[in-house]
Amino acid sequence: MELDVEIVTSERPIAVAAEEAAKFGCPYCGYRSGSSFISGGGTTAWRCGDQNCGRVSALLADGVTVSAIGFGDYYPTLVAHPRLGTPSHGSPDERPENGGEFFSSRGIGLDGVPCFICATIFRDEEMHRYLHNIAAFVRTKAAGDRVVAMFKQGAVVDYREYEPDRVQVKIGACDTHKPNLELLDQLVRKNGHVITDDIVQRASAKIPN
Repeated sequence: MELDVEIVTSERPIAVAAEEAAKFGCPYCGYRSGSSFISGGGTTAWRCGDQNCGRVSALLADGVTVSAIGFGDYYPTLVAHPRLGTPSHGSPDERPENGGEFFSSRGIGLDGVPCFICATIFRDEEMHRYLHNIAAFVRTKAAGDRVVAMFKQGAVVDYREYEPDRVQVKIGACDTHKPNLELLDQLVRKNGHVITDDIVQRASAKIPN
């Protein structure tokens, strides 16, 4: 199995044990999250998810000593993880200088989250279970917990162990209160994708018909 080295990376990737990568992260920078884009023969081609790194490495299963995936005509041989003994790290828990939390909204869709205004679990009188919903990326799980604390109800953290650096907060609204959700999305975008207590309060206020 051979990949086009020009497409994958500008330099030769190294091969490390997958077990070591799980503990110590990217062999170049230590970031714990990334994406696997091809696998086979006990080898996974993996790209670091850190936007300042993004380098490719070959992760080898136990007992595999040479990558079954070639990068061009190069098949890297197993080496000790360069950051052996240094635990992996994730996204830093950064906060905006002027308060609030970074909140990168993906727009309004549908999901099974209660209304943040009235707490109903139904979207309409026909009792549809999926409500209007904002799903927004936050920096960390702790940041997600702080955003949820801004709401009385209808906001939840979507955290997955296998994607620890892709944390989302989801906020729901029924048909009646969809305008409140739309206002929330508009205010956050106008504020540079930063959510604050004031924005939540303004969006929660009654909207004239």
